[in-house]
Amino acid sequence: MITRLFRFGKIAFPAAALLALFSCASVKTQQEQYVESVPLAREGSYDQAAQIIEAAKGEEYKEKDRVLYYLDQGMLYHWAGNYEQSNELLTKAENAIEELFTKSVSKAVASGFLNDNALDYFGEDYENIYLNVFKALNYIALNDTESAQVEIRRVQIKLNLLEDKYKKLAEEYNDSENAEGEIPYKESRFHNDVLARYLSLLLYRSNEDWDDARIDSESIHEAWKTQKSLYNFTQPTLPAVTPVDETQALVNVVSFSGMSPVKLADTFYIDTGPNIVWLTMTGQSEEYVTNLVGFNFLIIPGVEAGFHFKVQFPRLSSRRSEADRVVVKFDGVDVAEIPMLEKMEDVARETFLLKQPITIGKTIIRATIKNVTKEIGKDAMQQGLSDQGAGGFFVGLLAGIAADVAVDATENADLRISQFFPSYARAAEIAVPPGTYNVTVEYWNGKNLMRAVDHGSREFTPGGLNLIESYMLQ
Repeated sequence: MITRLFRFGKIAFPAAALLALFSCASVKTQQEQYVESVPLAREGSYDQAAQIIEAAKGEEYKEKDRVLYYLDQGMLYHWAGNYEQSNELLTKAENAIEELFTKSVSKAVASGFLNDNALDYFGEDYENIYLNVFKALNYIALNDTESAQVEIRRVQIKLNLLEDKYKKLAEEYNDSENAEGEIPYKESRFHNDVLARYLSLLLYRSNEDWDDARIDSESIHEAWKTQKSLYNFTQPTLPAVTPVDETQALVNVVSFSGMSPVKLADTFYIDTGPNIVWLTMTGQSEEYVTNLVGFNFLIIPGVEAGFHFKVQFPRLSSRRSEADRVVVKFDGVDVAEIPMLEKMEDVARETFLLKQPITIGKTIIRATIKNVTKEIGKDAMQQGLSDQGAGGFFVGLLAGIAADVAVDATENADLRISQFFPSYARAAEIAVPPGTYNVTVEYWNGKNLMRAVDHGSREFTPGGLNLIESYMLQ
């Protein structure tokens, strides 16, 4: 029956391998820790959200999920203003990502039956890039601009390696002895990050490194020309790169809003009857509720009844900001509307799509191997039991259903992804006479004021780094 549906020149499966499928426990992404912590973060209760994440360590966050824990907690500590703790955790995340990437790839190549959720999570590429941006912001808040510049330089290093990373991964799998098909790779269209360049420009300017500041400004202009899929909105006015007028203080407000995308599961089922194939697709909503998305059937003469196949893929779902306008006030007076600088969720999607061919390829190959092995085992088992009469046939039918359920339980998409990065970054430069001002940043949805964030009294000086970071995760 199976060879009429799939033909594999290299693969031979013993029926006894069916036992291995029953031994695979159901592996799913744990998401219970986000039920309370995400709403708390949205309302600005970052310390309380961090307490929930800490309590989930060891349960929802296993050892294989340690990178996810470091990222979630590191970002919540950043929003809460615990900059040293945030840097400690984001550094642990970065080190673990570097360590686990090669190790996880080797495990995935070595085991065709292993569910992705059973592997160590080594982060999405946008997480690995933006963690350095937020480490830089932590160091700026701690008045350590030299360390901040080191973090920004690491962003460009990672971007330079991004395309080769997945090319190497695909080639390693395709050349391995365990390869059961060829996995493609995709060329990266993300080479230059505007948010990182913007912060780099400010850091160089504050040190009077005018030529380096100019290079960053030119790189930002270049990003709008060469990365139009990511920077598909009006380019904002960039900071000045010439020596600063001593009678003016240049204030830069960087505002973050929204929450980064989450992964949801799309599931495909194939079932067969005599001469017919049924195709069913279900998808998760943002509340993780599974709904029927589509149903179809194909008439294919010669197909036998009884084949069942499940495959599940992750997709990225946006949680974009509800704020469509951000305004900064000094001493209660509007001084600027802050324009968009970077749609971080678009960067997340671009880097996710870079890895998607490998994710889909691995999933299809793994699921196919499992299901073909299962069907061969079912055929052999049911044929033996049917010789025992009607009772044996009935037992064989139930055992076949149990085998379908057992294998389905092992095929769950890896939905792990950090929850507390923002979706949008805005930035504006404002020139004011040196002095002390009370700073407020307002987040608006249409004519409705969502939140006014009071940044207190700030002193702005000529030539210094006068940076205000504001955020609202809605």
